[in-house]
Amino acid sequence: MKRMKRATFTAAALLSCALTFSGCSLISQVVQPEQDQTGEQTNADGQDQGDQSGQDQGDQSGQDQANGQDSSSDQSASNSSNSSSSSTSSADGSTGSDSGASSGSQGQVSIGESFEDPEMQDKIEVLSAVRNFDSSKKASSIELGGEVVLLEVKVTPGQKYSGLIQSGALKISEDGGTNFRYDQTDGLESEMRAAGFEPWEDINRRDGGTHQGWLAYVPNEKQDTYTIRYERGPGKVMGTDEKVPEFTKTFDIPAL
Repeated sequence: MKRMKRATFTAAALLSCALTFSGCSLISQVVQPEQDQTGEQTNADGQDQGDQSGQDQGDQSGQDQANGQDSSSDQSASNSSNSSSSSTSSADGSTGSDSGASSGSQGQVSIGESFEDPEMQDKIEVLSAVRNFDSSKKASSIELGGEVVLLEVKVTPGQKYSGLIQSGALKISEDGGTNFRYDQTDGLESEMRAAGFEPWEDINRRDGGTHQGWLAYVPNEKQDTYTIRYERGPGKVMGTDEKVPEFTKTFDIPAL
């Protein structure tokens, strides 16, 4: 009798284990087709962009603070030697409302660049750019010879694949295309909205529709023209052997 009970228990345990593994396998098969490698690749690019953008902003913020401290020290020394000069100079060493004036007058230029990602079927229109954007947050960068540039982009995402279209897909170069930098939109959103330029928001392809917004760039050295590169990295569709090749497109932001 004990042997019979033990055999019955063993058989039941084996059956339960088999059903458990079978169930896991079935669940895996159901979930996997809903995901695609292109979406994962895009998200990975977004993480790289976030890390790099955060690093750029952190580095730039550190420079801004250091410059602010140096200027403040210089101003204090100036106030001690000549009290009359303090009435016309601000804490960052600039005069009144002319902060960042060395960057030039703010103005908007038309670009009119349109292209389509043949694999993802995303349609991108680069409408215009704002040169010499007035920014108090980046006043130190401007005084050191930089510039704040805004880029107006309109996107109609394709419906063939899922995933995100993120700001990191559009990078700027101030050296003719040798090196590219991420945007710094996150640090300037409040100033952009106050000036009437709605910041870019990441786009989910599944949402469809048409999306439009502005990206902000802060080149270290002001140039007559800049190069912009749109880049979507390669990917692989999960559950298949289908590979999606990368896509890139470059164009220029003209001078005022």
